[in-house]
Amino acid sequence: MYSDDNDSVSSNSEEKQPSASRDADYLPSTDSSNHKITEGKLNDLIRDLKLPKNKAELLASRLQQWNLLHLSVKVATFCTRNQEFEQFFKTVGYFTYCKDTDGLMNAMHMRHSPEQR
Repeated sequence: MYSDDNDSVSSNSEEKQPSASRDADYLPSTDSSNHKITEGKLNDLIRDLKLPKNKAELLASRLQQWNLLHLSVKVATFCTRNQEFEQFFKTVGYFTYCKDTDGLMNAMHMRHSPEQR
């Protein structure tokens, strides 16, 4: 391979500077909230990833810590009061149904008479 003496080897050692925009109309945004995640986009992301509530809360909490959420987004604490009843339900796709009504009623200390309407 032929190398010309005029070629500079120092180009690898020099730090490359970011190129300035040549567009005279371009003004970079100073409002960083334009690039933050809104509640709607966060909900879409959680739904797309099929995250359970506790994982969704963890994700939202981390995004909030990293200052990536829009100021209007509120992160709620995951409530565990329904965990004892989760065993009585089943989710298939987008549908959730009670698979053990008698067990659920017993856990809630309620009388259940399927004959009554």
